[in-house]
Amino acid sequence: MRSKMSPFFFSYKSITITWFMFITTVAIFISYFIAGSLAKEHEQDKNKIEDIFMITLVSGLIGARLTYVLMNMDLYRENMFDILKMSHYNLSFMGGIIVGLVILGICSLKYKIPLEKLLRIFITPFYFSMAIGVWTFMFDKLSLPLNHMKNGQRGILYLSIMFIIGIIIELNLPKKSNYKFVSSIIACLLILLYYKIL
Repeated sequence: MRSKMSPFFFSYKSITITWFMFITTVAIFISYFIAGSLAKEHEQDKNKIEDIFMITLVSGLIGARLTYVLMNMDLYRENMFDILKMSHYNLSFMGGIIVGLVILGICSLKYKIPLEKLLRIFITPFYFSMAIGVWTFMFDKLSLPLNHMKNGQRGILYLSIMFIIGIIIELNLPKKSNYKFVSSIIACLLILLYYKIL
């Protein structure tokens, strides 16, 4: 009989760290440095880019959670404190993206950085986060045998490879302004494929 993998990356007495929290933390940490390193390539102030990264990250997570809650309000009528319990299963992926883009637009005006440059800088960290973030499904106690995914465990591998290919393409696109739409179109296609594969 196949045993379920523990949902915890680390557990000691009352201290527990879920796979979701561990993978998310690693993704954020590395993505933060990726964004900072790309700032120089795009001739932007590293400190400003790192500030915008954190603002967009926090806003995106809040947006993803609030969007899910608003779309599933019946689940929280009896206990509103459950709204604070966050996992990859109760976040709206599209809600987070939309809020993140709105915040990037606001930051673009505030810091006087063209929006297309911000998008070019932050698309690569986004792809990286997604490439490793999808593996959360593999380690979650609810995910085996991954019946909720159309392609099961293969779907996770497909998604991860897809976003890695996205990174390779993005890093090899010229920095010229006439490629800003190419970068955005590729991102939209990958997001659509994400929903198709998931």
